[in-house]
Amino acid sequence: MPSASSSFIALLLIAFTALPATTAADGGVSLNQTRVVFYATDKAQTVTVKNTGAQSYLIQSRIQRALDNQASTPFIVTPPLFQLGPERKQLLRILKQDEPLPTDRESLFYLSVLAIPAQKQAAQAEAHLSMGFRFAIKLFYRPESLKIAPLDASCRLELIPTATGVRIANPTPYFLTFASLKFDGRMIDLDTQPTMIAPMSTENYPAKKPVRHADWQTITDFGGLSAPCQQALPSLEEQHT
Repeated sequence: MPSASSSFIALLLIAFTALPATTAADGGVSLNQTRVVFYATDKAQTVTVKNTGAQSYLIQSRIQRALDNQASTPFIVTPPLFQLGPERKQLLRILKQDEPLPTDRESLFYLSVLAIPAQKQAAQAEAHLSMGFRFAIKLFYRPESLKIAPLDASCRLELIPTATGVRIANPTPYFLTFASLKFDGRMIDLDTQPTMIAPMSTENYPAKKPVRHADWQTITDFGGLSAPCQQALPSLEEQHT
């Protein structure tokens, strides 16, 4: 039987690899959606964890304020810890606790799901390195009676030319995540530039020359694309006249 110290060492030596939200881990574990929208009127929301491989996994789930922030949140996940065998699936249930959140805009959290390959009993007696996988998807808490509908928010972005590029303002109560963004027909690399703009905030995007036209689409609640949006930008001189 493994000692408590050897089990503890084994846990300490687990290495985690971050994966895209719904990508299967080595053909095994995956999530059934890319985001969660938790409405103020919801009693709960659910996400399905599925294992299509031959390996069993230990699954640990929690809600976080940020990917690197494990402080407590107003949400809990049940079950928080379970074993998921081959060709099995498990429903995660997300519940909100009695903590007030802003009522004039969305709040952002993350559902973090760790998948750790289960070890055979004989292997547990020794310290070892076990490769685990983490999935993280956004959880948006959406208050009641926001002033505009989600589908109308994307094209409400306001683009303002600056001396070094473009400042994009989000006057809406929603988090808006770009699926694509073009300045004068040139695709902006969203791997190196801000992908998401929080409600009532701005982000700056550098450009080597003045931008006169922008096109973009954002990601919808269901992981699809919004209607195409476009905006003509004034020159810096026109902006100040």
